Parts: sequence; C-alpha cells; structure tokens
Amino acid sequence: MSYAHAQYAQSLADFGAPRHLPRCGGWVLERAIPGAGGLRDAAGSYPLFRCADWSGLADDLAELRRDGLVSLVLVADPLGGTPPAGFGTLFPDLARPWKEHCLVDLDRDPARLGTDHHRRNARRFLRHARVEVCGEPAALLDTWCGLYAELVRRHRIAGIARFSRAAFAAQLALPGALLLRAVTAAGETAGMQLWLAEGDVAWHHLSGYAPAGYRWGGASYALVQAALVHLAARGVRTADLGAGAGLDADAADGLHAFKAGWATRTAPAWLCGAVLDRSAYAELGAGRTGAFFPLYRDPSPAREPEALHADRR
Repeated sequence: MSYAHAQYAQSLADFGAPRHLPRCGGWVLERAIPGAGGLRDAAGSYPLFRCADWSGLADDLAELRRDGLVSLVLVADPLGGTPPAGFGTLFPDLARPWKEHCLVDLDRDPARLGTDHHRRNARRFLRHARVEVCGEPAALLDTWCGLYAELVRRHRIAGIARFSRAAFAAQLALPGALLLRAVTAAGETAGMQLWLAEGDVAWHHLSGYAPAGYRWGGASYALVQAALVHLAARGVRTADLGAGAGLDADAADGLHAFKAGWATRTAPAWLCGAVLDRSAYAELGAGRTGAFFPLYRDPSPAREPEALHADRR
C-alpha cells in the first residue's frame, strides 16, 4: 500500500510515535522536543504525507492543538489530489511548493517511455544482466539491507532517511510492495528498487546498488523501465519517481536529470507547516532567525533556509 498505510507509519517508530489522524486518514510521527521539558511536536510520515480526505485535516489539526503539540510539518504527496490553494488555509505558517516530482503517466506503451539515452542504457545493461520481480520481497531483507547500507555510506545519508532493518522488514511486507532485482549473468545482485503502490498510483520508494549496478550503463535504467512495465500491467496509471537529492530543488542535480528522463510531466510536493501552540513556539525559537520550520529544530540558524524533510529518493 502507500505512505498512508498503518504498517508503513509503524515502520518509522524509531523516529517518533506514529499517530493516526482519524478524520483525514493520514499518519504523523509525534516527537519529543529535546530540552523542552516534555513538549512535543509532529512531522508527517517520511518522505510524503498522504491521506484519504484532506477535508478532515482541519479537525485533526484542532485535536493536535488541544493535545498540546507545538507544531506540525509535512511534505504533501503530489498525487494526493488536493488543490494547492487549500494548503494556505490549513497551514497559514508555511505552505509553498518545494520540489518538483517527476511523474510518469502509464497510458502509453511503458516500454517506449524515457529518452533515447535512457532506453539505450537499459538495453546496454540488459546485455549483461536481467531484471526480475521478486515474488516474496520480505525473503530478500538481508540482500536489500546490504545494498541500502552501501547507499547510506556512499552518500552519507543521516537521520530518518537511513531507515533501519526493522523499518525495512515492515516495508517489504507491505501489501502492494513491489521489489525488483537486477541480477548479473554471474548471479550477482547488482541493484534493487522498492516501489509502493495503491490503486492506480505508485511511488518509487528507494533503490540500492552494488558496484556491479554502476556498470554497463547502470542498473537503474533497466530497473525503472521494468518497474514501469510491471506497474502498467497491474493497472497503475501514474508513477511518482520522486525528486532530486538534497534539501533544495536543483535542476542540474544528476538524480533529478535521471528521473526527468523518464517523466511525462512534473508536479510539486508542497512543504507545509502549522504552529499549534504559538506561545511555546515563540519561546522555543527565541533568539533564532531564518525560514527553517519549525524554527526551534534548525540545527544551524546561521545557514541558509532549509526544509525539515530531505527527500533522498
């Protein structure tokens, strides 16, 4: 299923207490604020907040406010179906487009999607390897964790985006989880991709690669192509490949360029924040300046404004 699934929220319990928002159907992580005498705030499920009914979120925010939470920050799912005009009302303190997500409409032959360069690299890789859909993703937990650990090391990933073995165990067991594996002619796992799907939409969640995954044009090309073909056959109409790496949008980013090469269109993920207890927020942020939200969690107030969430997919 998707980022709104209870099991997905529970997979992030190392970073906060999962809390269901019953009226909108989404999940947030309730967190203690360090050094704040028991005060708490909340963040949307990482990397995207998805819910069933945005019209119910106002009442959920009111309940968070009554329960004494200081603030809420989230990144809204671009496939959530909510007009951005509604975000300003729900989130008067922060509501702005953040990153452009690369979307792929699967109403055409998925085997012909992508630039000539991308399809050529997929063919080149497939001369040396094959891509298979893993029938039992949970059975490959060790292999997946090993590949992702290499990604963490290579890119120095920190925080919630590191995930954990327990988190991956829950995510690989999600209904609708799609795990693909690139295997070389010698039987070596070169790379894997994990997708989540719900109804007619899907999200590229994470990828991991062994050294062999960077040869022969790159396993990533063949894996994405195979995923799009498989998702289309499952009835998925729109696939979200995510955005570029880092905290800020950068059209020159290599990851963004890779995803844009598959995209048929883009849509923004909105960064949204609400102050729920203004007195506590002002006290916690005293002496700090900047656009980081929530301000009291800014690790370095002297730096340029950043967002709390870093979409590293």
